[in-house]
Amino acid sequence: MCEFRLSISDSEDDIEELHDLYEAIREDYELVGVRASLVHAPVPDGAMGVEDVLRLVLDNPGLDAAVSTCVTAWLATRKSRRLKIIVRADKSVEIQADGIKDIAPEDVARVLNIARGEHRDETAGQ
Repeated sequence: MCEFRLSISDSEDDIEELHDLYEAIREDYELVGVRASLVHAPVPDGAMGVEDVLRLVLDNPGLDAAVSTCVTAWLATRKSRRLKIIVRADKSVEIQADGIKDIAPEDVARVLNIARGEHRDETAGQ
């Protein structure tokens, strides 16, 4: 079992975008085995407000490919977004969707692996 927390930044409405990603995951029939929920993240010291995150719990590592495909398809519909994938408080990786360069499912899968600590890649924006 692995838990990921995804957050959105650099959009006009981060919360709305996060809810949209949540809906995309909930509607994907290949992700029936993924437990998804919107939760409040701890607020970092000195920050104001509450940050919402999308919590994904994958009981089966075989679901990584389906998650990667769904997230990639969702990112492709966005102009410019920063997606942060968090596994533990001390480990997070970001993907920047700039609307110019396509992000492939393999890119998201690589980031999931990096966030899990299964692969070390200094160029991934750790």
